[in-house]
Amino acid sequence: MFLATYHAQEPHWPTDAGKSYSSNFGEYRDDHFHMGLDIRTKGTIGHKVYAVENGFISRIVTNYSGYGKAIYHKTISGKTIVYAHLEKFSPIMERVVKLQQAKNKKYSISTNFGSNEFRVKKGEVIGYTGETGYAFGPNLHFEIRDKSDAALDPLNNGYLISDKVTPIMNKVALVPLSRGALINSSPLVQTIPLFRDKNGIYLFADTISVMGDFGLAIQAIDKKEGSKYKYQFHKAELFVDNKYVFSLNYNRIPYDQTNNVRTLVQYELKKQNLGEYQKLYRLPEHPKMSVHQVEETGILSLSPGYHKIEIKIIDAAGNEAIARGVFLGTFPMSINVKEVSRNDKIITLEMSPIRGGLAIRDAITYSFTPFGFPDNKINNIHTQKVGKNLHISFPIEEAKDRILQILAINQIGAIATPYHWSNYNSLKTVLEVNPKLDIMHTEGGIFFQIEMDQYAPGKAKLKLSNDNVFKSYPVTQIQPTVFLSDMLSPKILNDIKYVDVSLTNGDLSRETRFNFIPGLAEPKMKTVILSRDKNCSIQTLSSTVYSPTAFWIEKVDKHAPVKNGYHLSPVYQLQPFDRVLKDEYLVGMRYNNRLSGYTNMGIYYYDEKNETWEYVATKNNPERNILTASLDQFHAITIIQDLKPPIILNTYPAHDGTYKSEDIKHILIDVDDATSGIEPNEKSFSIKLDGKKLYFAYQPVKKQLSYHFERPISLGDHELIINVFDKVGNKKQKKILFRCN
Repeated sequence: MFLATYHAQEPHWPTDAGKSYSSNFGEYRDDHFHMGLDIRTKGTIGHKVYAVENGFISRIVTNYSGYGKAIYHKTISGKTIVYAHLEKFSPIMERVVKLQQAKNKKYSISTNFGSNEFRVKKGEVIGYTGETGYAFGPNLHFEIRDKSDAALDPLNNGYLISDKVTPIMNKVALVPLSRGALINSSPLVQTIPLFRDKNGIYLFADTISVMGDFGLAIQAIDKKEGSKYKYQFHKAELFVDNKYVFSLNYNRIPYDQTNNVRTLVQYELKKQNLGEYQKLYRLPEHPKMSVHQVEETGILSLSPGYHKIEIKIIDAAGNEAIARGVFLGTFPMSINVKEVSRNDKIITLEMSPIRGGLAIRDAITYSFTPFGFPDNKINNIHTQKVGKNLHISFPIEEAKDRILQILAINQIGAIATPYHWSNYNSLKTVLEVNPKLDIMHTEGGIFFQIEMDQYAPGKAKLKLSNDNVFKSYPVTQIQPTVFLSDMLSPKILNDIKYVDVSLTNGDLSRETRFNFIPGLAEPKMKTVILSRDKNCSIQTLSSTVYSPTAFWIEKVDKHAPVKNGYHLSPVYQLQPFDRVLKDEYLVGMRYNNRLSGYTNMGIYYYDEKNETWEYVATKNNPERNILTASLDQFHAITIIQDLKPPIILNTYPAHDGTYKSEDIKHILIDVDDATSGIEPNEKSFSIKLDGKKLYFAYQPVKKQLSYHFERPISLGDHELIINVFDKVGNKKQKKILFRCN
């Protein structure tokens, strides 16, 4: 009897260009995950691409965007391997592609093959690296999919490269999620830096006081020796009091989950350019995804007392970074402050608890200018406990013409709500300051923030009203010139037209009315709102939001300049700009009657990342003078007219050029369009050589058209006619005449 031993097939590395990669699996890409490795190819194209296992080619694809030229390889182990951004396929597959393009009369094709048509062996050359499709420079996008077509992390599925560098943690965000939730006495998101000790453990700077429901999000990256790139970590784990409560595991991601990628990052921090934080919690209305490894949501609500927090970040090689901290579950606390003595050099204040009556053991004091700007941290020169109270003394010079914010800390480490004490005889009263209103839509709810242009003693109150009724809401002074409401449910904004802000001090009282016409979007419902001038509208659809969401339109006076095209309307900021939406909504913009008959008008949104105005596919209803479009996030929008055709910058061969026939191996054409841009599809281009249509590749990042000859071009005179169209239909035609000897 003979025993046979079977070993798993050791895969072949997919290219001879090297084993360095610039991006790894699971990275956040604005509206999708990165589903593989981007293997570097030394900044050049044309490196061999190998079949990593035995199997067969099941599909080949060519298109202008996405993966460009790509091979789908079904292996004997049951996986599908994707090799993308290729310059060309193997010679036999190149011939098949040319035939398919000629048959379908277009460049973009997708052709499937049976298991016996293109069989390949491990190590066989099947193509060559390039930068086709939406590639930022030469690279090989390498992807592994399981039998259900879900993407797998290559580093955890046979392609791990030696790595001894641990991930890096920078900051933690703490996110209040319920009314009354506080982080260090603030109801707003707090970001906390992490410090690494001599043992390599990351530590929170201090004990953090928490109350109510909240979530954590981590700013962390992975690194690899010898590489300048930042990578997605493989796994994150959260422990509270040594109990495993939440994790993220970027090992397998089905393609049908990629639309929900924005729910995994702290989206408002990213939109506010405060960094990328990955959530260590999941809101109940957000879908459970494959990266979520436990059923629990990770939303924390800690009992009174001290709790140990530990976060582990692990890369694919098993290198582990650990952060540890202490959270103090607490209850509301507030204080009173009075001056007890003063001389030419020193002021002494007494703090006493008035809610949450534990003794005060310490205080942190900050000074603010009369215009509300934080100035300095005040150094106490003497502190003294008097029963439950605390006396602090500091130099009078440091408090001159300043308003002080005092944060008291009780005997167990909890922080009281801020108290503001003035050493400034303001000449202004509440009748003379100008309030400004900001509305914030966090994951927990709505906040109204009132900010005065300079300090005046007094109190503030908030009223929400329509033409018939109003309801008052308290606000808390969080800085000398800033007041903040409690976290409110978006549903309270139903049928609201105005926000009234009252400022009072003794017998003085002033009320300011802000016109505010919000809508309430809810799942499975449609809602329409108009701007105050009725020239901009939003219509949410039944699938637009994950949960009840307030939205509104602001007309913007100061906006990013429109550098290209003709600017034909005001700019409107659709709010809340930092709220995650589930799906698309409709936007409408009415244009002036004097613009009737204008052509090539479109709706454009402002891309904060690239600092450009981007065209959105727009429909024009000339009978009603309305443009409409679909968007999937709230942006600043406006109407721009594009009357300039695209430009053709350079061509090879060049006009009136003379070449040797064997030297012309390809045709290259550089194009651009500064306003609406060029859509990467077949309709944007028409190119003929000596009257015969050519099926060109287009690289949308480089904005370059290319065609490669299989054999030398014939001798004699040649005519190349190029037609390029932008997104609104402007056309540029160019005729290139050249000769081959």
